Amino acid sequence: MERRIQELVELRASCPEPPSIGGELGAFLASLISRRHKPVVAYLGPEKSFTWEAASSYMPGASLVPARTIGEVFAMVEGGSADLGVVPFMNSLEGPVGETVDSLATRNVRISAVLEMRIVLCFAKRGTPRVVYSHPHAIAQARRLLSSLGAQVVYTNSTAEAVKAFETCTDCGVLASPRALVGFEAQCGVEDAESYTRFAVISPAGSGGGRYAALIFAVPNTPGSLYRALEPIAAAGVNMSLIYSRPTRLSPWDYFFLVELEVGDGLDGLVSALRGRTTLLKVVGRYDVVRL
Repeated sequence: MERRIQELVELRASCPEPPSIGGELGAFLASLISRRHKPVVAYLGPEKSFTWEAASSYMPGASLVPARTIGEVFAMVEGGSADLGVVPFMNSLEGPVGETVDSLATRNVRISAVLEMRIVLCFAKRGTPRVVYSHPHAIAQARRLLSSLGAQVVYTNSTAEAVKAFETCTDCGVLASPRALVGFEAQCGVEDAESYTRFAVISPAGSGGGRYAALIFAVPNTPGSLYRALEPIAAAGVNMSLIYSRPTRLSPWDYFFLVELEVGDGLDGLVSALRGRTTLLKVVGRYDVVRL
């Protein structure tokens, strides 16, 4: 039996796509696949950002290429200059990341896996901070600290980019990860509450399966249209673990919805039922969650 298991693992590792299962086995397979195939993986950088930590932990053998924005990661994957991408998807305190949701709606890529990582924020300062640098989500997760400082907030594309600004400033502070602030005197655990971020692993083809499915849809601006769109989900007994509305940017007060469903193998029937009740419907991912 052990030999057969080894053969199956070797067979799966011969395929470059990330695994569609979560748990320790999914993490093991992803690590093995990355070492065998050395995929080019774009991520929201620079090095030592939280996204870099997630990408390097999940695919330690990959060739990691930093991007300055989430949109740039999507463009690299869609354009073929990267095999995979890793971007922040949602946070347990602050909800989904708008730029990631917008890119999923407009780009021809899908989520292959989702990585969940505990977020610990550290604060370092020089002198009396008049300015604090960090990513918007990090800023939002440490409101109590920032309120006590009374400093101006300057947003950056990532927490690691914030550290670069901090290195050359005076009377300033920064919020970043423990790894990004190695070598600086920092106070860690300053987030307002226990915080987790989920990172989306994106690819051109996506994954063939997984416990979760992410869908983006729009409905007519008429009474009951959202209820009618969600009715087949409830009728099928499928748990909807997330619903989030986002402006389409096509016209004022026009919105689309992102939903995450714990659907297993029953997605095809739901998609068929939803098509007649929506004006836009796109499956943007099938995946399991891997806890790092």
